[in-house]
Amino acid sequence: EGLQMQGLDASYITILVDGFPIIGKSFGALDLNRISVTDIERIEIIKGASSSLYGSNALAGIVNLISKKQINDGNKINLSLKYASHNTINPSVIYQYKKGSFQISNSIDYYNTDGYDLIKSDLLSTVNPYSNFTFSTKLRYGLSDKVILNTNARYYNHEQKNTAEHESSLLEGKTNIKEWNLGTSVKYLINSNLFQQAEIYKTNYRSDEYLNTQDGILFDDNYFDHILLKSEIKTHFTYKKLNSILGFGMKKEELSRTNFSNNPKQDLKFIYGQLDATAFRKFNIILGSRYDNYTNYTPVISNKFAVGFPLNKKININSSIGTGFKIPDFRQRFFDFTNSTIGYTVLGRDVAFDRIESMQDDGMIQEIFIPFSELSSPLKSETSLNINIGVKYNPTKKLIFNANLFKNKIQNLIEWQSVAKAINNTNIYSYFNINEVETKGVEFNTTYKPSINYEIKMGYQLLYAYDTEIRTRFETEDIYVNDINGVSFKLNKEDYFGLFNRSRHMGNIKILYHINKRLDVNSIITYRSKYALNDVNGNDLLDMYDEFVKEYTLCDLGFTYSLHPLRSIQIGAKNIFGFTNPEYISNISGRIYYININLNLK
Repeated sequence: EGLQMQGLDASYITILVDGFPIIGKSFGALDLNRISVTDIERIEIIKGASSSLYGSNALAGIVNLISKKQINDGNKINLSLKYASHNTINPSVIYQYKKGSFQISNSIDYYNTDGYDLIKSDLLSTVNPYSNFTFSTKLRYGLSDKVILNTNARYYNHEQKNTAEHESSLLEGKTNIKEWNLGTSVKYLINSNLFQQAEIYKTNYRSDEYLNTQDGILFDDNYFDHILLKSEIKTHFTYKKLNSILGFGMKKEELSRTNFSNNPKQDLKFIYGQLDATAFRKFNIILGSRYDNYTNYTPVISNKFAVGFPLNKKININSSIGTGFKIPDFRQRFFDFTNSTIGYTVLGRDVAFDRIESMQDDGMIQEIFIPFSELSSPLKSETSLNINIGVKYNPTKKLIFNANLFKNKIQNLIEWQSVAKAINNTNIYSYFNINEVETKGVEFNTTYKPSINYEIKMGYQLLYAYDTEIRTRFETEDIYVNDINGVSFKLNKEDYFGLFNRSRHMGNIKILYHINKRLDVNSIITYRSKYALNDVNGNDLLDMYDEFVKEYTLCDLGFTYSLHPLRSIQIGAKNIFGFTNPEYISNISGRIYYININLNLK
């Protein structure tokens, strides 16, 4: 399912590694297991519309993973070996070297697991055995006092057993994913206040999978091949309390996959600027704007305004308002997929009209649910307005409170819906701009550090996410639902719960206790309230009488023991109470024990 930010799902979040985008969202969300965190130093998260700097797909925000950097001259080697439940083994090696202006970092990470099976009564495993291999290298070299070269390269390989069930028979095969990316930047220091940077980045994500019958006959074969090329030039200017950035560039994307009738391409030209300044000695003001011109789409200008100021020595106020957008992705436009085991069909908007017309001429359509003309117009870009108002309160040096009110309003939301029924009684789906969605709520974060040995962090989110069109329907028409006995009754407006896969309440508590010079204890408690995945009572909305995934709490506990300033061992358990929900939550496998040995060499 990927990440969520302020009620917006993973398709609206841009994932970066050292500022370069990661691609390969084959079904709308990016598999975060592809990203090795072996050499990650920290994670930067920007919530709220970030299209003014990062363009499409940053409508909800960005996540930027920053790699470790060598500070002092010399060699540094980190060896790590982790073993966990499900026969999971994860060795990794990081080598870093720095001398003057030359710096290089190489990392190798291997991850292998037997997977797990939460439902013993069927032929399939919940997660099949798989292995990941990641190699990355980063080079930084000062060509002169004014010119700095940076190069990042990464290679990822994933292999997994592939299984499916068809007519009570087991299908078996293999999935293979290969990904590589290469980014180079040159930074030119014009003077102490001004520098320019040129970047070029290329990445390729390819997935191949197949399924065979028990007789070894090929049953299904699919591939997915996504290429992105991006180039950019930006200028940074700093003067006293003024920071500014101006950039422009271009991006080219191409996707080839089994379920596309052609290989679609998408070109983008963009220019952006941002001003960060201090006014009247206390107001921090950020102004940003970006112009994006995609082929076949109307150009979009995204803007952002943010202001922060202290009320007094203990209270700071921050607020922002920004616009964002997301163009239809290749899948929503060109998908032509029929499930080989179940039989349903999903058609991208650009191919739906011709495909359904052809199927109708061949006598394959039983019924069409919508006016045929609705399929003839192209999809529009999704647009959003994001508002945040936050406060930071430091009553003492040991205690920090953060609160943030947020609201997101998305127009022209793209969703799939049933358009026809085939003669085999399976549905045919396509994509439409059908909804206006709002998400709003409040986020709380608290840090309490009574001593240097003890720290508690708490976070909580209250979220309301709903379709404004459905809320309007309650005011203009009567909406009914059937009870378990088939008796129909009228719903009240308060019975509308909101969007699918959104919990009203989410929270976490993190506790870190430094017992002595050698031993640390950490614990994480995560809570998620109930949510629903689909409509089960046939009224095309999520109401209080639908079937919900029950609330759950996960608890993790870990110990770190330092054998030496450069050697440590970690032991612990994730999900210590063994929570599982095989029917709805397949990515929680139960209790996970682990041991991790770290060795640093200089």
